[in-house]
Amino acid sequence: MKITLQEKYQHLKPLVDNIEQYFEQSSHVLHKKRNEIRVISFENNEYVIKAFRIPNWVNRIAYRYFRPSKAKRSYEYSLKVGAELCPEAVAYAEEIKLGLLARSYYISLHFKCDFEIRALLNDMNFANRNQILRAFALFTYQLHEKNILHRDYSPGNILVKKKDDHYTFKIVDVNRMQFKTLTLEERLSNFVRLSEDDETMKVIIYQYAECIQQPAEKLFQQTLQYRDTYLDKRALKNKLRGRS
Repeated sequence: MKITLQEKYQHLKPLVDNIEQYFEQSSHVLHKKRNEIRVISFENNEYVIKAFRIPNWVNRIAYRYFRPSKAKRSYEYSLKVGAELCPEAVAYAEEIKLGLLARSYYISLHFKCDFEIRALLNDMNFANRNQILRAFALFTYQLHEKNILHRDYSPGNILVKKKDDHYTFKIVDVNRMQFKTLTLEERLSNFVRLSEDDETMKVIIYQYAECIQQPAEKLFQQTLQYRDTYLDKRALKNKLRGRS
């Protein structure tokens, strides 16, 4: 097992050295589809382990010799984004078999959120809904101003925690990121996966427009255009794949 561990978390080496064992023993499953995410307890603290499935043969070669694995990207990108905006990276581990990448793991601190933003987006009667949407727009502006573009900015990848009247947001699933100065189109297009409801988008975009000092209605209409184009492409792709 090839392991990289943040210097300040060297005391967690026994955990990372036995990552497969700790992962399999945990019954606290957060997500289980292509990849699997579990919470584990170690020395009175909780950590999140994301286990990436074994890639196909082409990617096993590519991830071993030509480009970083998803686990390595998750670790490096999390450090670059910073613990203020995403759960803090602890380590990553890569299992090498026959000279190729097999399973890989990414470990971070457990951010105990109150909900994913998906819950709010799907519930028009969610408490303080518009207040949270505006706070989310400010958070997104903060990301963009730091030249951070999350390329899978979807409802399941944005965590929210409430403390008093303040809301803290953090992004997860960060192996698909870009770090660059963003154009206006890239900024607005970053919202297209969030909601098909125009009024929800309006609250977000109007607040975002205020942040970047641009005409709100113009930006709102642009965003709807980008979103509808995205939805049309997604529908076509699903149709070609035989999905309804």
